[in-house]
Amino acid sequence: MTGTRLNESNLFAWLVGGSLVVSAVAGAGCALLISGKFGGSLFIGGVLATANFLWMRRGVEAALQLQPRNASRFAVLRYLLRLAVMAVVLYLLIVRLGVDIFGLLIGLSVLVLNITVFSIYLSTRKGG
Repeated sequence: MTGTRLNESNLFAWLVGGSLVVSAVAGAGCALLISGKFGGSLFIGGVLATANFLWMRRGVEAALQLQPRNASRFAVLRYLLRLAVMAVVLYLLIVRLGVDIFGLLIGLSVLVLNITVFSIYLSTRKGG
């Protein structure tokens, strides 16, 4: 990722790497400035959102490799499984481990922020 320019062919790698870096930097900064629990929750939320994004992409790629009649059922089952696993993980993080909910929500939004920033960057770079 270092030394290469951002373009459509390497956008996914930049998006994942950028999300993890922003989550780590924001989490460390919030841990120092606000509280360790808030910063850790922000970092966990960013990592969780990125992992969910990677899992979703793998599911879509796998569904596209299947026959059309099987792909829709496969995609729906993978979607429901992913949502169920995310629900269980979020439940455990909030109820059992007691993470800061606001930090977790901000961390879960890091990926959306990066997608927005990359979209604006790519559209303005091409004269958009």
